[in-house]
Amino acid sequence: MARARPAAKPKRYHHGDLREALLEAGLAIIAETGIGELSLRQVARRAGVSHNAPYHHFADKSSLLAALAEQGFAALAGEIQVARAAAGGPRARLEAVGIGYVRFALRAPAQFRLMFRPELVVPDANPEVARSTTPVLDILIESVIDAQRAGEAPAGDPMPIVLTCWSAVHGLATLWLDGPLARNARRFAKPGPEALGASVVTTLVSVLAAAGRPRRRR
Repeated sequence: MARARPAAKPKRYHHGDLREALLEAGLAIIAETGIGELSLRQVARRAGVSHNAPYHHFADKSSLLAALAEQGFAALAGEIQVARAAAGGPRARLEAVGIGYVRFALRAPAQFRLMFRPELVVPDANPEVARSTTPVLDILIESVIDAQRAGEAPAGDPMPIVLTCWSAVHGLATLWLDGPLARNARRFAKPGPEALGASVVTTLVSVLAAAGRPRRRR
């Protein structure tokens, strides 16, 4: 008579592993069914732990969402920083930051949408999330200032240029993810999302560079 196999032992997480597993489970559920269907009980089930386990790291669903938003902004900052460091001069670095922003949004749409939910980015409600946006903005500001110093962007206050660049890449990513741009992609010469992103960024930076050069006197 065959011996019965011992029951499988529940998966155990080392220190620090459980929180990461819960975040991964939460993001997977959001990507599949949306935020409205998310609960800590579902997250626990998805991660293979007891239904009480998430409460060791997250007080409620809102705190889990905030942690996912913080994680997303950290990942976005890392991605655009790496892209910037790999680029050549100031103009190429500014382009790399914009293209890296769009690339992140396309690769992680569920997390990207989550990161900018109004209830998560209000400083008074979620100061940690609000602070986590700072590195992303700082990288863009530094890139714009470098371009200004090199004559590749208009001189003066960098913040209007920063806002213009941010609005352009975020708007393009949102238009694609929400559908309008994807539905009309064939009307553009480069219909793929990354190609469109690169086209918009390159066009914008070219305009900035032209505006930054001194005009010749006739």
